[in-house]
Amino acid sequence: MARIVILMYHIIDWSKAERESKYCCLPLRFAQQMEYLSKSGYSLINLNDVADILDGDKSIDSDAVAVTFDDGFEDFYRNAFPILSRFNVPATLFMVSDRIGGDNDWMHCSGSPKRKLLSQSELSELADNGILIGSHTRTHPKLNEISGDKSFLYEEIHDSKCELENKLGCDIQHFAYPYGLFDDTAVESVKQSGYRTACSTRSGFNRSEIDPFLLRRIEVFGSDRLWHFKQKLKFGTNDMSVLFPLRYYFSRAKSNLFASG
Repeated sequence: MARIVILMYHIIDWSKAERESKYCCLPLRFAQQMEYLSKSGYSLINLNDVADILDGDKSIDSDAVAVTFDDGFEDFYRNAFPILSRFNVPATLFMVSDRIGGDNDWMHCSGSPKRKLLSQSELSELADNGILIGSHTRTHPKLNEISGDKSFLYEEIHDSKCELENKLGCDIQHFAYPYGLFDDTAVESVKQSGYRTACSTRSGFNRSEIDPFLLRRIEVFGSDRLWHFKQKLKFGTNDMSVLFPLRYYFSRAKSNLFASG
C-alpha cells in the first residue's frame, strides 16, 4: 500500500502571543502549502478515505495526504476554508463538542490567549460544504488522566460523538486524542463508541499495518517554511533541519552497507 501522511494544524491566523505561535500558521503560508499539495501529485483524501483504504474498500496508486485540524477554532471558517476550497483540498476538522460557540478555555491556564471557536451555524455550513467533522471530546481533557473514571471517560468520548451527530445530522466517525494523550482504556473507549479511526500526535507514515485507532500525524508548525513542509511530507517526521536529508540518506547507506557485508 502507498504511504499516507496525515497533516495536523490548529490555528490558521496570526499569533496573539509567543506561547501560541507554534500552533499558528499564517494564512499566506497555509495557502502556499495547499497550492503545493494541489500540484504535487499526491492523492488528496479525508479520513473517510483513510478508513476505506485501511479496510481494503478503496485503493490509491500514489502516496496520499489527509489534512486535519484540531479544536475547531473560528479562524478555520475565516481563513482556512476559503483556501482549502480554492485549491480543492479535502479536510477533516476535530471539534470540541461542548465548546461550540465558546472559546479555548482549556488553554487559558497555560497563559494562551482567548480564541473563539466555531459557532453552530459556521460548523453546519462547513459540514454542508464538504468538510468532514470529527470529535475532539466534549471539553478537551487529558484522557490518560481521567481513564480511572470510566463514566467520565465515556461521556467525553461517546457523548461528544452523539452531540455532534445531533447538531449536524451526520455520522461522526473519526476522533482525535486531545494533547495526543491516551492509554489503553481510552483507546478501548473510542473503539466501543463506534468510531472508525482515531488520530494521535505521533509522527510517521500510515501504511496498511497501522492501527486505525493510533493513526500517525505530522504537525505543521507556525515556523515551518515551504521547504520544511515538503521535507515533512517526504520523510514523515516532525524533525526537520537543513541537514536532515543528509543524515537520513547517510544512515540508510550505512545500514545497507552493513546488511550487504
